[in-house]
Amino acid sequence: MNSIYQLKPTIIGGGIGGLTMANALQKAGIDFELYEQAPELTEVGAGIGLTKGVLKLMDMLDLEDEIKANSFHIKHLYLTDKQLNIRRKLPADSPGVCIHRAVLIDILKSKLPKSKIHLSKRVSDIQSYSDSAIIHFDSGASITSPLIIAADGIHSAVRRSIFPDISIRYINQTIWRGITTVENPGILKDAYIEVWDEGLRFLTIPYNSKEMFWLAVKPAPPGGVDNPDEVKNELLGLFQNFHPTFKNLIQHSGRTIRNDMNDLGSPNRPWHHNRIVFIGDSIHATTPNLAQGGCQAIEDAVCLSFCLKAYPSNPEQAFQKYQDLRQNKVSFIVNNSWKFGVAAHSRNPLKHYLYRALLEYAPAFFLERQEKYLNNIDYLRKF
Repeated sequence: MNSIYQLKPTIIGGGIGGLTMANALQKAGIDFELYEQAPELTEVGAGIGLTKGVLKLMDMLDLEDEIKANSFHIKHLYLTDKQLNIRRKLPADSPGVCIHRAVLIDILKSKLPKSKIHLSKRVSDIQSYSDSAIIHFDSGASITSPLIIAADGIHSAVRRSIFPDISIRYINQTIWRGITTVENPGILKDAYIEVWDEGLRFLTIPYNSKEMFWLAVKPAPPGGVDNPDEVKNELLGLFQNFHPTFKNLIQHSGRTIRNDMNDLGSPNRPWHHNRIVFIGDSIHATTPNLAQGGCQAIEDAVCLSFCLKAYPSNPEQAFQKYQDLRQNKVSFIVNNSWKFGVAAHSRNPLKHYLYRALLEYAPAFFLERQEKYLNNIDYLRKF
């Protein structure tokens, strides 16, 4: 029977999940090839938070030091009102760091052989068989691979071919992201801040000592498009009653990115089929309310690499072990992130108030227990 080292995995997708997967396989001594649809490995967007647990995983991959050197440590978590008055300081034991997505991509790709990365390779279709899969690219080329790891995001072409019934679920909320340079950050300088007021949300996270990553959220149906020349004025009007600090972040930000919040619904479904396995947003995309999408893709990648190494002659068994280890935590995050978003913008005032009151007045141990669960990677000790 072939060894997994002979069944060289093919990774589809060169984002955070796919590149972490490549680093994890390399660390495990497993050869790979990676295919990315874009002409270069980069990331549009703003910042991403990495939890204490994820930093431990990056340490396993010999990446933690470089990530810490290029990120900003978050010391405090605050819930405030729209005038920046603190409603609650949330308990947190070393909340983690914030790093620009493009910087994280650069760090992840810097450790990989360029010969293993194939760019401008957009997947159009996949045929799945018991012992292999054929990948078709839109250029007309195709390859046969004995093992495929799909890390191609919520709009995964691989998932559409294998699980066409899985559809994207929209929560009817729109999120704007930006980065702004602030000379005197004040309370913003080392804290994650979240505001719920007037049926809106505003969040700030320091990207470094002077640059702030911010997010603005309002209820809206999917499909809206901004006029680049008017979007700042529209957001300033939307948040006109908020503290000048928040409006300053909008006014002086660089590029503003708009997305509709969505996920793939409950992840209680198969995450693999024959010799194809999925990680991250390609199979269990989550809304960003718990700031866990990227973190869970990273956890998937490390866990899957451990499973592949543990079951070198049986990739299907490795796939099932990987899902068994990850399923409960991912389900908790996807389901609670969705509930959090619904409650934050609920038209039912009582439901909105009760959920906000839970955040503001719940005993510290309740929130500490959730934070501990999100950071827990003890399940990997089985290896």
